Amino acid sequence: MGINISLGFVLWCILALLVILVVLVLVFIAQSQRRIRRREAVAHYIENHFDGWYEYLTKGLGGDVLPKSKRSDIEAIEKIFFAFTQSGSSKDIDRRIIQFGTEHFGSYYKKQLKSGRWAYRVNTLSKLIEFKLPGFEKIFANEEILRLSKYEYFLFLTYLSIFDMERFSYIYFMRRDLSEYENKKIFNRLSDKKAEKLMNRFEEITLPGKYALIGRIALMPSGTSIEWLESLLGNRTPEVRIRALKAIQTIGLVQESCRYDRFYNSDVWEERMLVTRLAPLIGEKSIPQLKDRLDDHHEMVRREAARSLSRFKKPMAEWAVPVQRETLTVQKEGEK
Repeated sequence: MGINISLGFVLWCILALLVILVVLVLVFIAQSQRRIRRREAVAHYIENHFDGWYEYLTKGLGGDVLPKSKRSDIEAIEKIFFAFTQSGSSKDIDRRIIQFGTEHFGSYYKKQLKSGRWAYRVNTLSKLIEFKLPGFEKIFANEEILRLSKYEYFLFLTYLSIFDMERFSYIYFMRRDLSEYENKKIFNRLSDKKAEKLMNRFEEITLPGKYALIGRIALMPSGTSIEWLESLLGNRTPEVRIRALKAIQTIGLVQESCRYDRFYNSDVWEERMLVTRLAPLIGEKSIPQLKDRLDDHHEMVRREAARSLSRFKKPMAEWAVPVQRETLTVQKEGEK
């Protein structure tokens, strides 16, 4: 009897699993069919209404009469807008996309940003950035920002960097989990004026953020940026000093040459190499140090020292002849 009960229980378990499996398959099929129908509806909409949207975006004609109520309509319109922003954009087209998107999609996007589904929130943030739609700067409360995923946080900061630098500056320092690459993506979207505002808060930024900001400032060839970069040459972190030297090399300008003297004998070979690259910008006072670096124990430093010496004018280059070559010349003259 015990065996019969056990077999019955096993059969019921198998039957229950089969039912669950069938239900899952049916749900999967239904969702697949729904996605297929929506894709077909989107494609059909684009085929039928692309010309109308072209007239609206390029000439401002007929936007009010174009269908835009269904979700598939919205998805199709987004694809059309995206195509224009990527290939055929202009100030007038951008303005009409912003105007239409703000007026007709604003409520829909706010609902999507509050969705419990991560993909909906991420996709919506990406669209707001792509279409440059204002009005969502305070969509997340501070408590919600702390709960955002890292990627959502990155996207929201990117959005704020476009529309609200004051809130960006506050939200940016709420968390410290962005990578150097993510910081770089954000900073590179900032105007020079906006990037300069972060220079004053450099010590508050994470190390990955510091590296990214130095790289951004390297794209700003001005006396202010050089002065700031040279101030970093005394930083305690070797990598910060190295990044600053690289940024100065990128800009190609030196202001206070005395700040570089100590790097010729640095314990960090990258610093010695970079200062030898900068030597032609520093001037002829660097020739004695370059001569010393010709005997550096690191090959890259020796190579850069020789290369920099060759860039000085000929009389200066003659002063920089290696000692070994001078000795060889004297020996040959003695043999004669």
